[in-house]
Amino acid sequence: MDEWPKSWAGVEDDVRLGLGLVPPMKAFLTYLFEQGISGKTLRRHFNGLWVIGGEIIRAVNYDDSLRKQSPHQLLLDAVEHGQAPLVRGVTEEDQRSFDATARKFLRFITAES
Repeated sequence: MDEWPKSWAGVEDDVRLGLGLVPPMKAFLTYLFEQGISGKTLRRHFNGLWVIGGEIIRAVNYDDSLRKQSPHQLLLDAVEHGQAPLVRGVTEEDQRSFDATARKFLRFITAES
């Protein structure tokens, strides 16, 4: 996960923003691990979080005013309706999987607030 910010980045500011997105994601995955979920399910959520983070960075690059928001707010906005951002070029099944991660992650980050 430490390399995610660089993998998402188009410009250097994206790396700094990505560094702020990763800690709550790590905390969420740690929480899931401690709940004893299967490795397959943990990997599915791991992949879903990577996609959500990448879509946040993509949105910020389309609308620079979003850079003024905190990473926490960007995460909340990205999953606010219990759905992941729509991802181009994925199957409906993949999108449903990302949405499932978004729902669980939303419950986690709003409980932590």
